[in-house]
Amino acid sequence: MRNSNIIIILLLIISNVQAQNISDVVRWSTLDQIGTARTLGVGSAFGAMGGDFSVININPAGIADFRISEVTLTPSLRGNKSKAYFDKDAANIENRKGTKLGLDNIGFVIARNPGSNWTSSNIAIGFSRIADLQKNVQLSGKIKGSITNYFAEQANEKTPDELDEFIAFPAYNTGAIYDFNEDNYYETDFADPNQEVFRTQEIIQQGGINELTIGWAGEYKNKMNLGISIGVPFSSFEELKTYSESDPDDEIAAFRNLEYIERLNTSGVGFNFKAGFTYKILNSIRLGGAFHSPTWYRFTDDYSTSMLYSFEDGSIQTYDYDSPDGTFEYKISTPWRTIGSLGTTYRIGEIKGFVNADFEYLDYTNASYNGTAFDSSQEEQQWTNEVNGEVQRRLGTATNIRLGTEFGYKNLRLRAGYSWERTAFNADDFFNNKTSFGIGFREDNFFIDLGIRLAEYAEGYNPYVVLDSELDPLANINTSKTRAALTLGFKF
Repeated sequence: MRNSNIIIILLLIISNVQAQNISDVVRWSTLDQIGTARTLGVGSAFGAMGGDFSVININPAGIADFRISEVTLTPSLRGNKSKAYFDKDAANIENRKGTKLGLDNIGFVIARNPGSNWTSSNIAIGFSRIADLQKNVQLSGKIKGSITNYFAEQANEKTPDELDEFIAFPAYNTGAIYDFNEDNYYETDFADPNQEVFRTQEIIQQGGINELTIGWAGEYKNKMNLGISIGVPFSSFEELKTYSESDPDDEIAAFRNLEYIERLNTSGVGFNFKAGFTYKILNSIRLGGAFHSPTWYRFTDDYSTSMLYSFEDGSIQTYDYDSPDGTFEYKISTPWRTIGSLGTTYRIGEIKGFVNADFEYLDYTNASYNGTAFDSSQEEQQWTNEVNGEVQRRLGTATNIRLGTEFGYKNLRLRAGYSWERTAFNADDFFNNKTSFGIGFREDNFFIDLGIRLAEYAEGYNPYVVLDSELDPLANINTSKTRAALTLGFKF
C-alpha cells in the first residue's frame, strides 16, 4: 500500500472516530441572525434600523433607538422536510419531516435619556436562537460497494490488537471483516467489490446555538448611534446515524445483514463581541455598519458506535458489539464578519414604514480548528493541520444579501423579506434562498408580532468514503425548513 494511502486512511479514522473535521468548522460558522418575530418577518434585514431587540445580534447600535424600556418573549415552531437519494439510485427518493417547539428569544431593554448631547443610553440583555440544527434524513437504494470495504481499509496493516475501538474493531469482532491469511490485510464476505448491495441510512440531528448577549448603545445628537455587545453562545449538537445493509434477494453468499450505529453528542461554549454604528444622512435615510469578531469556542464530543453483523456459515450466525464511550475536547474559531446597511424610513399621512438592505461579508478561510489544545500528540497535530488545510482549500468567501420592508397603518404592521446567502464551500455556485413574511399589532404598552420564513438548502453527503471514489455512496439531500415565531412584547 502506498504511503499516501496510509495517511489518508489514518486521517479518515481520526475524522470518523472523533468526528472533528471541516463539517464541524462550517456547522459552527454558519449563523441565522434572528430572534424576534419582527426580525424574522423582514428576513433579518435590520442593520440600519433599530427599536427591536434582535438588532443586538446584527448591529448593536440599533439598541439606541429605544425610547421606552421593553421586554420580549418569542416562542417558535420549527419544521423541516428532507428529500434524499443516492446519486447512483435516484429512483429511490426518501422523504422525511418533523416539527419542534422552541424558544427563539427572551430580551430586556432598559432605555434612558441621560440628557445633554446623548439623547439615549440603553442597555439590553437577553438570549436569541442564532442557529438551528434540526434535521431528519432517510436514505435507501441498491448501489455498488459495501461499507465492509471501508471497515477493511481502516483495519489493513494493523493487528487485531491495534484496531480502533469505534470502526475497525467492531467490524472485526462481529465478523464483518476477518484476516483469513493472518497477514494484517482483511477480507470481507463481498468478494466482488462492485457487487450491488441494498442499503439504508437514517440521520437524526438536533441542537443549535443559543447566545446570551449583553449590550450598550447610545444616540448622539439624534444623529449617530454607537453600540457594542458581548455574546456568550451555548452550542449543542446531537446526531444519531443508523446505517444498514441487507440481501433480501439472497444474491450474496454468506452475507445476511449488517447494522452500524454512530452516536455523537457535542456541547460547547464560546465568546465574541460585536460593535456597530448607524448614521442618519437625512432624517429618512440611514447608513449602518457593524463588525462581528470571531467566536472562540471550546467543545466536548462524546461518541460511541455499535455493530451487528449476520452471516451464514452452516447456520445463521449473528454477532453484535458496543464500543466504549469516547470523549474529546477541542477548540474552533469561527470567521469574523462585517455588515454594511442602508435603509430609508417614510411616512405618508397615517402610513409609515421602512426599507432596509444588509450586505454581509465573511471569509470562511479565517476559521480554524485546534485539536491540540487538550491533546498534544503527533497524531492530533497532524489531523489539526489536515483540517485547517481543508478549510483553506475547500472553503471560500461569501457576500450575503438581505432585503426587508415593513409597512404600517395605524396599529397594524405588514412585513416581508428575502435573502440570498452563499454556502461556505467554494465549489458551490448556488445560494440558499429564504423568504419571510410577517404581521404585527401594536398598542402603546403592548405588541404582538408573527413571523414566518421558508428556506431551501441543498447538500451532498457520503455515509462513508473508500479509496476507490467510484464506490463512494454519494447522496443528495434537499431540505426545506419552515420557521414560525410569535413575539409578545411589553413596554414599561
